[in-house]
Amino acid sequence: MKELIRKVFSVFGVGVYRLHPEKNGHPKQPPKCVVASPLYHNSRQGLDEFYSDVQTAESYLDFNFYDRLVDFLQDNGVNWTGKHVADIGCGTGRLLMAIHKKDPASVTGFEYSEAALKSARANLPAGHFESFDVYVGDERQFDIVLCIEVLEHLLHPDKALQNIAQMIRPSGVGLLTVPNGRTDTFDGHINFWSPESWDIFVKDTCHGFDVYTGLLPNEGCNIALIRRV
Repeated sequence: MKELIRKVFSVFGVGVYRLHPEKNGHPKQPPKCVVASPLYHNSRQGLDEFYSDVQTAESYLDFNFYDRLVDFLQDNGVNWTGKHVADIGCGTGRLLMAIHKKDPASVTGFEYSEAALKSARANLPAGHFESFDVYVGDERQFDIVLCIEVLEHLLHPDKALQNIAQMIRPSGVGLLTVPNGRTDTFDGHINFWSPESWDIFVKDTCHGFDVYTGLLPNEGCNIALIRRV
């Protein structure tokens, strides 16, 4: 039956393919997370409801993805030892757990959801975690600033990115990732950037920074490395 369907569609030049969104670099999509509205899902109340179910929230994550991010930065000349690290939208703190093994001076997680912060503090007692509104920003600066799989959830990602970039010290570096909008299928996302539109968005937003964009090797998600010029 499947082969017959393919043949019928092929007459019209249409192919039928099985997509594997878990391979696009984005952490695994929650198998039990039904998103009726992306705006509600990304509200404080919606996020608190999501993170209050620890099993569902953790099922959304690919822990190995975080290890690969750490390795990617090391391969691009980032030394974690003795550095002050910030993770914007840290969720349950799993990325900072991977970084903490690299002997940084400090790890700070910023998060909008109080339920996520509760899990992060339990997962990494040695870290510092605090409530954060990315539209307000923070005057503190860090050697390494991370914002992983966050901007696709925001109504105003340009304003958020401007605030994030200002938290990078003059000698520091920032790493951003978002899913590849061509393969992203999660209903909870608001923004869907192709590699081309992602490159334009980051470069237009991060004035005064050296910007490199591309696809994360072997992952397929959009990345951006930003450094002050």
